[in-house]
Amino acid sequence: MTVVELFSSQGCPNCPPAYKLLSDISKEDGILALNWPVDYWDYLGWRDDHARRAYSDHQRAYNQRLGEPGVYTPQMVIDGRLETVGSRRKAVVQKIGQARDLARQNIDVTLQESEEACFITLPDLENDERKIFVRAVFYRTETIAAISRGDNEGKTLNLTNLVRASLDLGPWSGDKEILSVPMIKATESGADHMAVILHADDENGPIIGAARIRLSSAGV
Repeated sequence: MTVVELFSSQGCPNCPPAYKLLSDISKEDGILALNWPVDYWDYLGWRDDHARRAYSDHQRAYNQRLGEPGVYTPQMVIDGRLETVGSRRKAVVQKIGQARDLARQNIDVTLQESEEACFITLPDLENDERKIFVRAVFYRTETIAAISRGDNEGKTLNLTNLVRASLDLGPWSGDKEILSVPMIKATESGADHMAVILHADDENGPIIGAARIRLSSAGV
């Protein structure tokens, strides 16, 4: 599965086309599309009420590793390996193709839901010595935002796969393991899906595995 992460802000005048592009991409097979709202444009006249400082830090960590000076919106990061302007359809499609062509071993992750928790089954990697970090991401498929101030004043934005919460589950040893995430995390965030992303090297490293599940018991 290819992971496409959009870093955006409701106050960013160039983000509406990126929202539409991410929505289109999310319908394709084999793609996990996520919209991470960042907080560093909140001072410009419209505060993105879904933005979190941790999401901005996630973007900064990507860009530091990718050699990008600073941060910007809209930006898309593909598999934690490649980046481009998130509103440029041709460039995004090209980067997705490039990411898929990169030689790598993807790790299969299995998700199963119960009323109390979501269980993450990680396989035995058989002496794989890579450092691998596990991240759980809770997102909502559709969110509507009506903007009354700032550069997008008067617009109604359709936000696809908006990240509502993120939980670092720490390093994984590479042995077969089952992790559990309390379902209350989804309920409190208003999410209707949970994704699990595996990062190599550090918490914001290249993505080497991903899975998602619709949360039927999330209460939304």
